[in-house]
Amino acid sequence: MFILQHLPIVCLVLSGQICVVSSLCSSKLENSLFDDLIGMMLKLKGSGHGGQGNTSTQKDTPAFTAYRNSIQSLSSNAVVKFDKLWTNTMNAYDVSTGVFTAPLPGLYHFSAVVMSEDGKTLFLHLWHNDTKTAGSYTQGDGYKTGTFDVVLTLKKGDRIYIRCKGGHDSQNIFSNGDNYSTFSGYLLVK
Repeated sequence: MFILQHLPIVCLVLSGQICVVSSLCSSKLENSLFDDLIGMMLKLKGSGHGGQGNTSTQKDTPAFTAYRNSIQSLSSNAVVKFDKLWTNTMNAYDVSTGVFTAPLPGLYHFSAVVMSEDGKTLFLHLWHNDTKTAGSYTQGDGYKTGTFDVVLTLKKGDRIYIRCKGGHDSQNIFSNGDNYSTFSGYLLVK
């Protein structure tokens, strides 16, 4: 009888819906059961270990967000250097080179927003080691933003960076104190 009375609580939690549950037990017991269920779900969420829980911490999960707050002039094949950091766990992104080096193998997500100067063309590619992946091309009147959003499988030591397209000199990444140009990446799954 006890299990049947509390089955609706389990169903509501697992479906992600919130609503009022009426039952014969005290509210203190209901809250305790609810807290226990939430705790168990958080341990199981994304663990992939049959209920062993997620044992990774923020310190051992590669993640970075770098940005520019000034213009960068680019020659043909130059790497964009996002030279300021908001986040850089495991120090995997190097502001002096503009390159992220994977400290662990796994599935990674990368995204970037780059802004061209007013009325200027900007042609960039995101590179995985020496292989061109996604491209961004902006052209026309006004300031334009190009974006990158990719998921890549990396080996330890693989490099990710954004580079100006060959044969396209005198391009500029625009940014100022509003930080219009950003580059981020993080490990999704080991």
